[in-house]
Amino acid sequence: MKSPKTISFSLLVFLILSFFNLGSCASNTSVSQIQSADLDIHKEWAGIIGGDTDHRQSMDRSWEKLLSTRSQIQTHLDQNRIQFGTKTVVYPFSGIDVLNLFSFFPSAEQYILFGLEDPGYPSNYSQLTEKEKQTFRKGILSLSEHLAGRNYFTYRKMKEETKKRELNGAYPVFVAFLSRMGKTIIDSNEETIKGPDITYKGFTLHLFDPNLKRSQKLTYFKIFLTGKEGVPGDGITEYFGNLGPKAVFTKSAEYLFHGEKRSLFRDLILKDTELVVQDESGFPIRFFPKETWIRKILGRYEKSWNLSGAVTPEAQKELKELSEEANNDPLPFPFGYGVLGTKDNKQSAVLIFQKK
Repeated sequence: MKSPKTISFSLLVFLILSFFNLGSCASNTSVSQIQSADLDIHKEWAGIIGGDTDHRQSMDRSWEKLLSTRSQIQTHLDQNRIQFGTKTVVYPFSGIDVLNLFSFFPSAEQYILFGLEDPGYPSNYSQLTEKEKQTFRKGILSLSEHLAGRNYFTYRKMKEETKKRELNGAYPVFVAFLSRMGKTIIDSNEETIKGPDITYKGFTLHLFDPNLKRSQKLTYFKIFLTGKEGVPGDGITEYFGNLGPKAVFTKSAEYLFHGEKRSLFRDLILKDTELVVQDESGFPIRFFPKETWIRKILGRYEKSWNLSGAVTPEAQKELKELSEEANNDPLPFPFGYGVLGTKDNKQSAVLIFQKK
């Protein structure tokens, strides 16, 4: 298998030409043969093809549930006439949760995620023994089943799997999940954000979506926020401060933007942000005054959760009042920490803040 860096942009041309039945058959075949091994490896990780029957069947079961949740999200948004047309979406504390991200923002051009998992790019899959490859696939499956069970990842579970030598990071899980969602990885490259004393590592995946008939780009970084980020010259400020107009999506965020420890970065990430979609563990509602923001809630908010090891959540009386005024039915899908209280999502809420 070639290094992911060698996956040529020519595949995009091939896919576009094939879709519109343009170009000669000979040239299509040539490009297809060059790239087919890489695409097959991605599908093997995703459990779409390959000789590991148990992996395929188990991935099918978990993704039947995951795609059902995705369908419920999209149907609920349609019923409430909610559509997000933003071009750039930032997902803080994302882990490997592309399913929820693309459920709410299916057609953005650029997605930027960061979490605590090592990038794991490029993959060392071709150097593994058959037994190690089985452990590699089991790690992807375990994370798939974990997400299917609660619709969010726990850091402990992600660390447990991605720290294993065989999986070696988040990259193959991203690739497998995106492949399951119908995306094709047409190219990839390493990314870095350089600060004076630290380099944040990551990667970018260049995707082609056959339903949208166009390309998209997903970038992931490993970033641990200490509370000092957001000062000019630290690299982080320059990267996130120059993104321009954007949306922010976040959920199951351990209330890391509550309180003032990460206020510098919080202010930085909200700069030029025109839309926020989150659960109640993201930004406190006080940052979105009704004079300048349209505020909408789907589902119900009753309380926040004191999680072991997490930031103590702020009291949000205003959010409680917003929920009571809306008097919505419970969400038809699990979202954020609200699933901790009841099995029927009575305490799950999607908060939408849009700048007027």
